[in-house]
Amino acid sequence: MTASSKVAVFTIVFGVAFAAIYVICTEMNLPLVTYHPAIGEVDVLWVPERRGPAMYWYGWMLTSLIGALALAWLASVVPEQWVQRAIFFGCAAAVGYLIFYTVALFIYDRATVELEFLKSRPLAVAAALVAAAGISFFAPSRWQQRLWPGWVWLVPMGALTVLAYYLTPFFTR
Repeated sequence: MTASSKVAVFTIVFGVAFAAIYVICTEMNLPLVTYHPAIGEVDVLWVPERRGPAMYWYGWMLTSLIGALALAWLASVVPEQWVQRAIFFGCAAAVGYLIFYTVALFIYDRATVELEFLKSRPLAVAAALVAAAGISFFAPSRWQQRLWPGWVWLVPMGALTVLAYYLTPFFTR
């Protein structure tokens, strides 16, 4: 891999990883720092609000930045084909998670008996990982040979769609 292709791989993976990690951070509430604007204090990791609301956005951005930089650096040292396979697997797992969890919640809402296991996120994650492994195994090899630059816009668009869905209640009250 030449130096110019390493820069391209770094930027593509950084863009993809930042968007994906940011969605995970907002969904799981994983800030690296918590800012309390009313009292002007910054705490490490998640801290509940004190006097006034706490701002987790800065922490989510910092967590995403550090995670994306680490993954982009790692991607620039491994073969490009591995990176493409990892991104393909991650996207398949993300779509699988959305499908499995949505179907599970749909069934849970309409069931006549309590099926608490359907609300389990780890179960949906496990099913998504198994499905992604199967899809990645049977996908044509030409899909996984070269790093596709389109991931830079496709993954963030998917992440924004998920965020828009999660944030809809805040704007429709």
